[in-house]
Amino acid sequence: MGGLVRLIVLLIIIVGGYWAYYAFAAANPNDSMGVAINKRLPVAARQFACQKLKERFGDIQAPEGCADFAFWAPVATAPATTAPAATTP
Repeated sequence: MGGLVRLIVLLIIIVGGYWAYYAFAAANPNDSMGVAINKRLPVAARQFACQKLKERFGDIQAPEGCADFAFWAPVATAPATTAPAATTP
């Protein structure tokens, strides 16, 4: 029984450590393992990781699982207006 508990604790540490690496140091916000872990976490943990990714990578397309949060919404830009053509008498 003790071996099983140790194995479960070890797995939690490994998965949690990889998630922390993904949130704080990964070179790619679309890292498949990091995205897979992050998608399965509670909302508060996902939001935290997505916020860190947003701070680190700026205005990129949201990684899978992060598009649900408002801070990943694309920035609205005003449509370009054209000046009316000048008329000559």
